[in-house]
Amino acid sequence: MADASLAPVALLAMLPVLASLWKQGPCLQQGWGGTEPFWRFCYSDLAVGVQTADAERGITAYLSGDVPLDQPPLTGSVVSLIAGLGPGTGALATQRWVLGVWAVLALVALVLMAWWVRTTPDHRGDALQVALAPVAALTILLSPDLLGVVLATGGLWAWSRRHPALAGALLGAGLMARTYPALLLLVVAVQAWRTGRERELPRFGGAALAAAAVIALPFLILSPGTITRSWSAWFDAPAGLGSVWYLPTLAGSPWPASVLTAVAVLGVLVAVVLAALLVLGAPWAPRLGAVALLAVAVVLISGKSFPVQTSLWLVPLVALAGLRWRDHLVWALAEAVHFMAVWLYLSGLQNPDKSLPPGWYAVALLLRVGAVGFLAVRAWQTATGPGDDTDDLETSERQAFDALI
Repeated sequence: MADASLAPVALLAMLPVLASLWKQGPCLQQGWGGTEPFWRFCYSDLAVGVQTADAERGITAYLSGDVPLDQPPLTGSVVSLIAGLGPGTGALATQRWVLGVWAVLALVALVLMAWWVRTTPDHRGDALQVALAPVAALTILLSPDLLGVVLATGGLWAWSRRHPALAGALLGAGLMARTYPALLLLVVAVQAWRTGRERELPRFGGAALAAAAVIALPFLILSPGTITRSWSAWFDAPAGLGSVWYLPTLAGSPWPASVLTAVAVLGVLVAVVLAALLVLGAPWAPRLGAVALLAVAVVLISGKSFPVQTSLWLVPLVALAGLRWRDHLVWALAEAVHFMAVWLYLSGLQNPDKSLPPGWYAVALLLRVGAVGFLAVRAWQTATGPGDDTDDLETSERQAFDALI
């Protein structure tokens, strides 16, 4: 994709960003407090976290441990930096500022990821599935997950372009923004053995460790507890919304946190084993994106929580895996149903007269989990089926994108 093609991509990527801003409209006007954001589908962890953690005190306060953002260190640093540069005229003004800046960054991130998808060697994906992703419109302003997603996507692209040090550095930085890039580090390592690139792994792993260490160093000096705050809280956390393990909670019999932690760890092990079986057992080296999609989908399905914003992790992986639009839209429809159901269910917890019954929320939850499982199955089929199941994509779906450039 030539540089000149970035303009139409940016125009297309503006659509999910504008849709997300429009969805945030009621909260941008009236704030994110109370139950109204749930009814109006505009609740945002990003906006609420900025206020409750007093993030407008800036990055210096965050590094010293005085801004308790419940985020991994790199993500918390970026959010507190943006908040600290805001107008400083009140909490609502700071929240509006952060979401406005994040919308601009989201546009840049979508364009970058679309370009990386389109320029991945050998198995170029459909960049439109990133630039026009319906799930992006639902999630990009809900949380700062996008920072980890763009770093992880860049790492996969760099590895495919045979830049192991850059790939490791991006995935190492991504690990300090979100946890799932750790899984991608393992996926890349297995793929390297299949494709004869194992000699590049020392540079890849060394760069990942170096990037993580550089980001962690200021925290080790000023506030060591900040590094592990969000990760340590995970061990004692109960089942969260979106997870299949939340169904016992809906039934009034929640599982102990220790059991859920064990199940989630087992899910990670299953994901790694399945990824290894796919890479080593396929008749040819599968797409890296397909293996990554399989592994991440399994971890999400088996995890302790599966909030709506984590679905953003899958957007570039669906495109890199070579899945078709029909697969993408099946998943997006399930995500949209769950998106509406979860906010109605949460608002009903505070106002039973207007609640979505737990049984209906369970249906929406299972629909979404089933759709993510469907993506995992399609990733496996695409990677192992005849012709990699992508020939038509190369000649038809990408033509629509190429016509724009």
